[in-house]
Amino acid sequence: MANSSVSWKDARLMAHRKVYLAVGRTNTRIYRFDPIDGDTRVVENVPAYEAGYTALGAQYHGEDQEPLLLAVSRDRLITIDVTAGTLKDQVIDGLPSGPWFDGDMDPDGKTLFVVSNPDVHSYAIDVAARKAVPRNAPGGGRWDDFAYHPKDGRLLSVEGDNGDLLLIDPGRQPMKTVLREGVFPPAEASAAAGSRKSYSATFFDQDGNFYAVDSAGNVNHLDLTTATIPDHSQRIGRGRVPVGALEIVNGAGRITPLPAPPSYDEIAVSKKFNRTWENSEPRGRVYSFELTLTAVSTASGRPEDVKRFRISFDLPTVNGAKAEASGVQVIAQDGKAYLESVADQFLAAGTSRPITVQITVPGDPTHLPREYPLDGLKATRLPSH
Repeated sequence: MANSSVSWKDARLMAHRKVYLAVGRTNTRIYRFDPIDGDTRVVENVPAYEAGYTALGAQYHGEDQEPLLLAVSRDRLITIDVTAGTLKDQVIDGLPSGPWFDGDMDPDGKTLFVVSNPDVHSYAIDVAARKAVPRNAPGGGRWDDFAYHPKDGRLLSVEGDNGDLLLIDPGRQPMKTVLREGVFPPAEASAAAGSRKSYSATFFDQDGNFYAVDSAGNVNHLDLTTATIPDHSQRIGRGRVPVGALEIVNGAGRITPLPAPPSYDEIAVSKKFNRTWENSEPRGRVYSFELTLTAVSTASGRPEDVKRFRISFDLPTVNGAKAEASGVQVIAQDGKAYLESVADQFLAAGTSRPITVQITVPGDPTHLPREYPLDGLKATRLPSH
């Protein structure tokens, strides 16, 4: 592990509410992934990289800012600015041509640590100087991403073939040891040609909850907030990260603790715009919508009973922006609103229920749209208490 002037306690202050996925072995694109509702969207302003890249890491510059993403492709450092929408590549002094799999940034944001084939050197890359220093070989297996634990700095990964939880110790030769066998289900491949059955994107929240996403988009959670390692991870919902037949090849980021339990079991929801009016405090507009839930699974198209649900959509990050609705708990965080049923509210298979929602958007009323776009609208079924 590279030397760091930043303690792990300090590193825990740097996080974001989204994680970032590299999708596609060639023409790789960056997607933002919301671990609460599974909302996954390509970052449209960042171009595809034709040659493909992996070993993705995130360099944070503050909790309220998007991180800079860094990855490797052959002997090149790929720098991705998701805010500016820029992607550039530069040759790394001393780095062989790969292939590369695992990658993560040290907490000081200066060193990208990357891993290649089982008996080949790993490398610590000084991203400012673009120089690579060889380290120990990783050891065998099909593990394609790792992440640093925010509390103790252990570097952890998951074996795709059998779901073993792995400790990656850069001071050992080889670096890999098994912490606990069979914790995760075996990884699944995507429908893309040549897709690997691997856990290709791993990340932590600031408290030590560990998430592992396989190539097909299945998401698993493991509580590592204490020294005790659970026997088995928990698969989230019945849905996958929605990237179609594309392969998830890597991931990066550390997230703030989730304000609500995750679920990706998506059900049908539609919207009807009612009306808008000007607001004085805060100055802006209020938009009224009727959102209609229907107890039908969007994955299968089959009617299924719903007892508890969550509706989510984009909400401006300006002060005073809010969403209101009766009979639900409203959480607003990092550009999203989550409307969650407060108790079991039974909706029989195939039936529908309307919910009236008011959204307040501050600003000059003459410059605000007549109809709020309600981007990112989706609904998920939650497990019943």
